[in-house]
Amino acid sequence: MAGSVKAIVSKKVIQFTPDSSYDLSNVTVNEENEFDVTVINESDKFASFQVELLTAGLDENSHVKWYKIYPEVCTKKPPGSETTFHVAIIKAPITVYDTTIDVIIKIFSVEYERLYTSQKISLTINKPLRSLRVEMPIKELKVTLGNQIEIPVIVSNLSPKFTEIQLSLSGLNPDWFTIGTQRKLQIEPGDSQKISFLCQPTKGNQTLSKEYKFTIDAGSNTSQYTTREQGILEVLPDGVVEFSCSNKQQTIPSKGRKQSNSAIYELILKNDSNLLQRVHVIVPQKEHIKIGFGIPEAVNIIPGDTKSMHLEVNNQRPWLGRRKRQPFEVSVGLTNPNSGEPSTFIFPIPNTQILELIVLPIIPFILQIGSAAIIPLLLLLNLWLHPRVYHTGAVNSVRLVGKAGKVVSGSSDQTIRLWQVNDGHWQLNGNRLKYEGEIASETENKKAVRVIRSSPMDDGVIAAGLDSGDIQLWDTLKRQKKPVYSGTDRVFDLAFSQNPPYLFSGHGSGQVRQWDLTKTNKKPINIAYVKFAIYALAITENQIEPDLIFIAGRYNKLAVWDWSKKIIYEIPYEHTVSELKKGFRFKPFMSQQNYITSLTTANNKLAISDNQGYITLWDVNKIRQCINKEAEQQLDISKNIKIINGNKKNNSNKNITSNQIKPLECEQDVIAQSSEGHHKQPVRSIALTQSACHLASVGDDGQVILWDLSKDKIKNLLVQSGTTLIKENTKFNSVDIKALKDDQDDYVLITIGDDNYNVKLYRVNGIKDNANCK
Repeated sequence: MAGSVKAIVSKKVIQFTPDSSYDLSNVTVNEENEFDVTVINESDKFASFQVELLTAGLDENSHVKWYKIYPEVCTKKPPGSETTFHVAIIKAPITVYDTTIDVIIKIFSVEYERLYTSQKISLTINKPLRSLRVEMPIKELKVTLGNQIEIPVIVSNLSPKFTEIQLSLSGLNPDWFTIGTQRKLQIEPGDSQKISFLCQPTKGNQTLSKEYKFTIDAGSNTSQYTTREQGILEVLPDGVVEFSCSNKQQTIPSKGRKQSNSAIYELILKNDSNLLQRVHVIVPQKEHIKIGFGIPEAVNIIPGDTKSMHLEVNNQRPWLGRRKRQPFEVSVGLTNPNSGEPSTFIFPIPNTQILELIVLPIIPFILQIGSAAIIPLLLLLNLWLHPRVYHTGAVNSVRLVGKAGKVVSGSSDQTIRLWQVNDGHWQLNGNRLKYEGEIASETENKKAVRVIRSSPMDDGVIAAGLDSGDIQLWDTLKRQKKPVYSGTDRVFDLAFSQNPPYLFSGHGSGQVRQWDLTKTNKKPINIAYVKFAIYALAITENQIEPDLIFIAGRYNKLAVWDWSKKIIYEIPYEHTVSELKKGFRFKPFMSQQNYITSLTTANNKLAISDNQGYITLWDVNKIRQCINKEAEQQLDISKNIKIINGNKKNNSNKNITSNQIKPLECEQDVIAQSSEGHHKQPVRSIALTQSACHLASVGDDGQVILWDLSKDKIKNLLVQSGTTLIKENTKFNSVDIKALKDDQDDYVLITIGDDNYNVKLYRVNGIKDNANCK
């Protein structure tokens, strides 16, 4: 049957020159190395064919590939059909140069042994341009201090002689290499070997974080020339800045300074990292109300150095009263000295110090005792009006949990505390909480508690996000600790999904991580990355449409993640103002100082607040419609592309971080917007009732505002300012609201946390929350 198959070769003479211009792992050849073999099935059989190249002197046991064929095997073809095989010579089959050899092209059927033919061509093997080739598969590498990294090198002997090769690596600290910077290889003619240098940068602040260029030189005993390859090793930032205070407690007046109204605290900072840091002292604005501060200027600290900064505190002494203890919070911020950008890899340890100032009265207390008969009554009244403050740092997050019978609070003092709700009518507003103790102490958390979110199952389970990047789950009813999801990236917000039970975490690096709460594996099952620091998350669920995760943060950025389809939609965020009774929209200024602070969802409504004082209400159904419309358009485009490409399948693998990012233009998605309530001061936190009939907001202006979102009043949201429930001289950081009903009335409970370490609860009667908001 040899005559039943025909082969046509496009070239009879092939030129091959060994060169150093290609990578052995992904060979590319030029046209001189390539030819086509067209195979025509002249038999009466359905058959598939294969092409093989043979030459005299070739070692039959060698597994080295010296040519490539595409396709390797053709599919079964009917009689009369033809198949073209593309052949590329990628290596000399035998180690000879300046020689022409005969190559036999064997064409045979996979199914029918007697169905075959052959052709002969000439292959001229030219002398190689170089006798030695050195390649680095990866030329840019990154390593963390103390970790070992492999620097791979591929060495090829292109000469016709057995060669001994000497490799030498220079440009990096020799102490980093566990087995030295020299290598010797013996390579057969035409063969290649892979070898590695093991590098482990010394852990410590002496190894600076930067890019280090290095060179690999190769010499041989068969050539007087040296071959060189260069690479870059980037040492990543590592370490911390240690923050301490030598005298945490000071007294005014101090000994020997009876007339002084000031005290000086020595802040000690040690740069135990491998990166130059600019350190500045931060005192919360609410502390300035109680105490006067002389903030020291920022200083630059080189790696390994220690510097002191002196914080001056001033406070007027009262004439009467006992000594007054005033704890206050001092933290430090780290920035890049050149760019001014906040440090994202190096953090202060600890981030915050709690200092204490003791102020003595001008008239000693012992002289006041004679006229103090009324003091016990005054103290009892003060205790009733001003309950004891249990937190010793700013309260960053509060949450009504379970059936609104408990309140959980998280603070910069690194604790999580539990409170019992007493919503009886006789209770004084604000003082409706009974302290029930710590859920987590500062020794357990070791970092400030940034956010607390409760499970939608009303089962008392909460998740707490810490400044360390850890996420801790607790059963508040059983006081039982659940799994910890560990990380190094600061957690700014969390969101639970109900079905299935997932937890989503938003981080300062721009990542949203999805955790499966039913699995013991403590690694995220899905990751989305947006190009901005994330400050707020919110989830919307229903039984028909896919779950959507709303993401917001720095630069006034807003996005929505359809995690089931791995698509991130970027939504334009705009402000609306009223001019001559006609509203117009404008894009808010986008800088790192402008950001969206809070998101909340309920009953297909999304509420957003920002640090320019705006509160915006969005229609989630409109956003879903726009997403579905975008998906339909994309499906039509995909179908057309599929037809044009001949229905080829894309078999590329996708990992958990692969998400498409698309812009989403959506008209009439904003229901209403207001900037009047908080007088354009930052709105730090917002919360919706279950049916989205009312919204509570708090901010830097010290107000707690309740907004009526019923249909007959929401139209006036642009001009109304809501109902102010509380006005205090402090900054509110967090709010939560829940609508309830008892035998006497419909009402809402509102809990808040502030910068003065307080957790409070308010009850507002006559508030109905149902599907019709009536």
